[in-house]
Amino acid sequence: MRYYIVAGEHSGDMHGADLIIQLKKLDPAADFWACGGTAMEKAMGKPCCLYTTIVASMGLDFIEHIYKLWQWLTFCKQGLLRYQPDLLILIDFGSFNMRLASFAKQHGFPVYSYIPPKIWAYRKPRITRIQKNIKQIFSVLPFEVASYQAYGYNAIEYVGNPLVQKVARHVVNANFAAAHGLDKRPIIALLPGSRIDEVKRILPIMASQAAYFSSYQLVVAGLTHLPSLLYKAIPSSIRMVYDQTYDLLAIAQAAIVASGTATLETALWNVPQIVVYKVSCLTYCLYKRILSVPYISLVNLLLNRTAVPELIQDVLTEQQLYATLTELLIERVSTKQKAYYQELKQLLGSKEASVEIAQFLLQI
Repeated sequence: MRYYIVAGEHSGDMHGADLIIQLKKLDPAADFWACGGTAMEKAMGKPCCLYTTIVASMGLDFIEHIYKLWQWLTFCKQGLLRYQPDLLILIDFGSFNMRLASFAKQHGFPVYSYIPPKIWAYRKPRITRIQKNIKQIFSVLPFEVASYQAYGYNAIEYVGNPLVQKVARHVVNANFAAAHGLDKRPIIALLPGSRIDEVKRILPIMASQAAYFSSYQLVVAGLTHLPSLLYKAIPSSIRMVYDQTYDLLAIAQAAIVASGTATLETALWNVPQIVVYKVSCLTYCLYKRILSVPYISLVNLLLNRTAVPELIQDVLTEQQLYATLTELLIERVSTKQKAYYQELKQLLGSKEASVEIAQFLLQI
């Protein structure tokens, strides 16, 4: 079969690459065309349209980059018509991919959604467009199935969360600390996000904690697909590592994490964490009007309780982060958080998402 896969962010690129690898194993005749990142490009073994050359913005802040997004959407539409795939697989990146889904449906291409729009998070979810354009949804959140079914959409299946297997498969580099010149102090990992605007707003506040926790070593998990200038403003006492977040989490005692996929990854590595997030004032006001969820971190959303502390927008200050981190480093507090993590792992189960999806598509 001919597969056309679109992912617009770092995490989606990782999941897309895993899916391509599984489809190749099960379908010897598989052929691919993709818009994604370097991981998908490597898995396919041929070039794809890299989203990093077009967009690396955050949430509603991509209004500033609307022309580039429109340009990329046009490119994806043209590629779809040229390639003529048997099916289209859209990975996360909801608003963008839903526009592409509408175009694909109009031209007769079956559309599948892997990590679908989070309708459970919005006051007025746009379920009609999904019902009209998406043939099947592959969900990675256990509670999401019931949310969609409540709106009358039943073509949805929980396929497991890909991060569970990704973390389980990772082989930790035993020489990681020595290779990066890390000393013997316990490590606090700083995960400022995978988008330019996230890092700009969040990393300086994270880095400010170096002045208070000199008995710990603060280490930033950087990403090479982002401009290196984003990381230049941190104090010299803070170390940088690039594209090795899992090896960093494997030896971290605690972490400060930008809300997103990384919060769940940190939990799966059993690292006590504080979840933080800050956007522009305009974006925050818009979010407050349209969102209806009580939490922003995946850990708290999945467990439906405050298992990890969240510092959002105006609450995310240098002083508040210091107070919250001080408390987190108390053993009884971190131990309680780890107990929540065990509950979370049981909830997610052991299904391997990429295998489940590949098998489903091959059975069609």
